[in-house]
Parts: sequence; C-alpha cells; structure tokens
Amino acid sequence: MSLSDSLRSVLPANQQFEYLSLQSIPIETHAVVTSDRTDKRVAKHTIKTQHFFSLFHQEKVFFSLEVYVYITLWDEMDAERLVFVSKADTNGYCDTKVSIRDISKVLLKFILSIDPNYYLQKVKPIARPYQKMSIEMIHPASTPTKTLRTLAKRLKQFGGTNLEEAALSRFLQDFYHSWTCSRKILTKICLFTRPASQYLFPDSSKNHKKHILNGDQLLKWWSSILDSLLVDCFQNGTQAKLRIPGEDPARVRLYLRGMKYPLWQVGDIFTPNEKSLAVYSIPLFPDDPKARFIHQLAEEDRLLKVNSSTFWIELQERQEFKLSVTASVMGVSGYSLVTPTFLPSSADVIVPRSKKQFKGVKKYITGEEYDTEEGAVEAFLNIRDFLILRMATNLQSLTGKRECRASSPLGSTSNNNAVEVTLLKPRKKSKTQPTTHQR
Repeated sequence: MSLSDSLRSVLPANQQFEYLSLQSIPIETHAVVTSDRTDKRVAKHTIKTQHFFSLFHQEKVFFSLEVYVYITLWDEMDAERLVFVSKADTNGYCDTKVSIRDISKVLLKFILSIDPNYYLQKVKPIARPYQKMSIEMIHPASTPTKTLRTLAKRLKQFGGTNLEEAALSRFLQDFYHSWTCSRKILTKICLFTRPASQYLFPDSSKNHKKHILNGDQLLKWWSSILDSLLVDCFQNGTQAKLRIPGEDPARVRLYLRGMKYPLWQVGDIFTPNEKSLAVYSIPLFPDDPKARFIHQLAEEDRLLKVNSSTFWIELQERQEFKLSVTASVMGVSGYSLVTPTFLPSSADVIVPRSKKQFKGVKKYITGEEYDTEEGAVEAFLNIRDFLILRMATNLQSLTGKRECRASSPLGSTSNNNAVEVTLLKPRKKSKTQPTTHQR
C-alpha cells in the first residue's frame, strides 16, 4: 500500500491534506554499536538513511516526524534493520481533529514495509576514493596526443562496448556501493522519550492552543504505538522492553499493565547483561543523550570501566534527567509477520540529490518560528515553492477517508487541543534561517 493510501485511512473524511515525505541518500556510516575486538561477529557495513515527514492542512504545517533507518550487513545476505524514532512534534495549528497517534503508527508501518534492499541499491561510501578512480579523466589542457592515448586505453579497457555507458558504469562503481541482503531481516525499533515544550517547531510552545504532554503521558503515548505495532506487524517471540533510568523495576512494570502484547519486559534490547561494558552495547544515535554520555566517558577515559548497570545509574544524574521528569528507553526486536517487499516510488518519497539539499528542505520546516500561525503558513509556502522551482516536484495531496469519531486529547490534535510529541531535549536554534516566502 502506498503512503498516500495509508494516510487517507487515518485522516478525517473529505478533508484535504498535503504531505512531505523526504528521504536522504543512503550513506555508509560507523557501526550503530561499537564492536568489541574479541567479538567474532563484526559488522562489515552499516548504512544510514534519514526519513523526514511533515503534514499540512489548509496551507499550514502542523506535524513532523524524523526517523533514521540503519541497515547493518554482517555477512552475505545476513543483515539487521534498526529503526530509530528520533523526534516528533506538533505545533497546534491544525484546524481539524486528527489522530496524531494513528498518523505516527501509519508512518512507522510504512517504513517497516520497505524492502531493506531498497536502501542498498545506491549507497554513498564513507570516503570516496578520488585517487583511485577507475576512469582516467581528460582535462581541457590535455594535448591531442594525450587525449587520443586516453581514448584508446578506454576502448581497450571496455572491449569495444558503448564507451559512454561503460565509463558511466565504472564511474558509479567508484562513487556508490551496492549490496544485497535477505528480506527476512531482524528488525529493531528504538526510541527515547523525554518531555519538552518543542523540538521540531521552534517557539511553538508559545502557542496557547498547543497541548504539551508530561513525561508519564508521553511514555504511555509512545508505548501504546509500539504495543500496537507489535500486535499488527511482528511475530510471536519478539522482544519488547521498557527502561526508565533510575526507576525501580517494580514501578516500571506498572506501565506495562494493560499492554496487548504479552511479552513486554523491564530493560532494553541492547544490553546483553548488566555487567557488560556499556561502550559495547549502547547505540550511538544522532543527537541522543545516551550517545553524548558515551562520548563523555571517552573524554574521561572511562569507556572500559563503566558497565551497563553503572551507565544507566549515572545517566539519570546528567543534567538532561535532573528535572524530575519521566524519561524512558523503549525497544522492539524481532521479525516481521509479513516480509518487507515494498519499493517506494517518487510519490512515496522525495530524495534530494545531496545531503546539503536534504538539510535545506528540512530547514524550511525546522527553521521557522512558530510562536504565531504565520510560521506554519510560511513553512508551507516555502516548501511548496522550493519543490516546484528547484526540484520539479510538489507536495503530495490527498483527501482523508476516516469518518469522524470521538477521540481522546492524548491521541488527537485540533485547533483547540493540539498534542505535542517530543522525544529529546530541545537544542539551541540555529542562527541561519531559510529565506521566507515573499507575499
């Protein structure tokens, strides 16, 4: 099912929406978890791809979600997929009731349905070997003799085939990698919850129509989404774990009461045991408190001294956790009920040609000021104009199909009661702002 069809099913009937589904070029990166040199199983390649979704109603952005997908290749065909839910936020400028819970669930289901080989077709390597390029370049300053020698060498090299196509093929081999893995892939989902007034929409907390969840509400909100995904998308026996740093396990279990999936446990999916070194079990995600603490341990020369149990105890003492709010780590690890085979089309995702362009498009959302409705309007106009003028594409439009029904404030957002969903601590806003639409 396409992303448009999935979103239609959870958006209110007869209401018009637009959405932005942005995806970065897959890049080769460092391993998600640092490998112990004594481990027999070491990741050969790790590929990272970023997804950024935004929803618009009546020419205003009102919701965004950022997700990272990591494909770890252990060996031929042996791979692992990790979905890291990084940030989610609403700004309070939606003029109709929608279920943010169901929208988030649909977006995560969409990502889970994607064939992992989709991300492996064209991967930008960590370092491009410019000094070892297969194709000898012809420079404008080359003499006629040197040019003829180079062309003759290429003709011999490619065996008389179409020189232009062969040269392009070799060029892409040097500039991009391509791998294949089994579609039956171990899938993990990980997220970190900590309440904040805003994250993806700067100054949106100044909008009095925005309802902000506290730590307990946020934890329950996300755990209900993961619980639903476990029932709908994962095989029996899948691990499901919840950890609240510094909290007594008995109290953590209280949050697991009423879960539909019966195998929820206290803990996290990355720690093999409490005595294992934290550096070899804690994942390194972008803009994540756990990763920042690992880097601090490295600066203090304590990486090989802190085990997982001590890591979680000390983590709660960091500044990000000292405001007496509930913060948690949730994780899922298992196999999908249905083999992921979906290959997104250009209607499902927009892939900018470079990392810089990806950040530029995203900045039109995250770089605005949302203390007034004008910011939500400007974001829509700037995104729409940039896509049309610079990328020859546009926002995808759709009409909702869900009939209106009563919904709880925790799972919905409207002009009068908008739910804010934030996973990480707010960062300082960049001084660089995108060019606003001139009206």
